[in-house]
Amino acid sequence: MLADSPAERLKGELGAMVAAGELPQALVLIEQHGTPLVEIAIGHADIETGTPIARDAIFRLYSMSKPITSVGILMLAERGKLALTDPIGKYLPAMAHLRVWDGSSNSPAETVAAAGPVTIEDLLLHRSGLTYEFMGDTPVQRWYREHGVSRTTAVASAGPQVPPAATLDALIARLGKAPLLHQPGERFSYGFSTTVLGAVIERVSGESLDAFLQSQIFGPLEMKDTTFVVSDAQAPRLVTGYVASAEGLRPVDRRETSEYRDPARLRDGGGALAGTLEDYRHFAEMLANRGTWRGRRLLRPETVDAMFTPRLRTGGGEHLDAGFGLGLAIGDAGTEARGGLPVGAGSWSGSANTYFFVDPAHAVVAVLMTNELTPGAFEARTWKLREALDRATLAVVQR
Repeated sequence: MLADSPAERLKGELGAMVAAGELPQALVLIEQHGTPLVEIAIGHADIETGTPIARDAIFRLYSMSKPITSVGILMLAERGKLALTDPIGKYLPAMAHLRVWDGSSNSPAETVAAAGPVTIEDLLLHRSGLTYEFMGDTPVQRWYREHGVSRTTAVASAGPQVPPAATLDALIARLGKAPLLHQPGERFSYGFSTTVLGAVIERVSGESLDAFLQSQIFGPLEMKDTTFVVSDAQAPRLVTGYVASAEGLRPVDRRETSEYRDPARLRDGGGALAGTLEDYRHFAEMLANRGTWRGRRLLRPETVDAMFTPRLRTGGGEHLDAGFGLGLAIGDAGTEARGGLPVGAGSWSGSANTYFFVDPAHAVVAVLMTNELTPGAFEARTWKLREALDRATLAVVQR
């Protein structure tokens, strides 16, 4: 990398964050047409032991699981196993009769009938009305916490008042009794939508979610380390999970006791996968190539095009204000003008600051891996990381 090049500036920014104790580590890949333009490895897999970060380190992907599960649903749709217009009650009877919080009272018991069913497309677009228990303090989120509409994870910033659901079926049953935050199709609201898509995959395919993803996505894409449960052989490569605090980075999920080591953990397609940068690179390359990877087709070009076609806006807040397609945020002139996500690129992130984007029009892939939760006052680090990767990518690729 040339001195003062965009790549060197990105490396300097990340290095300064690591040196200041603001970030445990960072792995970065930026490539075009399959050729790496920038590769960075800096920091430690475990700060306390000083273990250097390695290229094959395994990270908690959290919500970067969502695009993978979304691809699984679209594969089933292409095969005629389901339609995006199908109501979810067709596959999950526990969610066939949802009601909606009235939006004005302070009680989640004050509900109105849903104007229509939640569809598969609503789930892909996060316009279902489902939320997360830690995404706010409306009566709906309080209802989630009071009734255990949650799963065990280090991410949640507001714990449930009863034990979280232990299985996907139990979580679906609890969601079926919960009020929706708003009418289906009304607007973007982030939550358990992709988790529900994982349950739909199980019902439609007749396989467990992990078995389906392995046979249909991870195997064909040679994603050798992407998994819900980190094995004994993989465990030495699992990085420590940290959270930002006033006292510095605090470990919240160590490999020895990690939830990712529990064979009985809930297989949540919305946020429970772990994997390597190289594995996610393969997935992103498949999207960049409009559905193919090394001669293996997973999706038709028109299906990938639909993923990258915005249908609504996220509206900002917890996430970038951008368009949203079938499972991905989509960049536009506004995001690119701010030095962020390029026009037409599809992107998503994970709660521990993993982040990727794909620009099919220019065959560009960019991936950032780290594992640090940044709640509340520290969330500015999240935007700093994403914007640094976006800027560097825009600067080094041929567009």
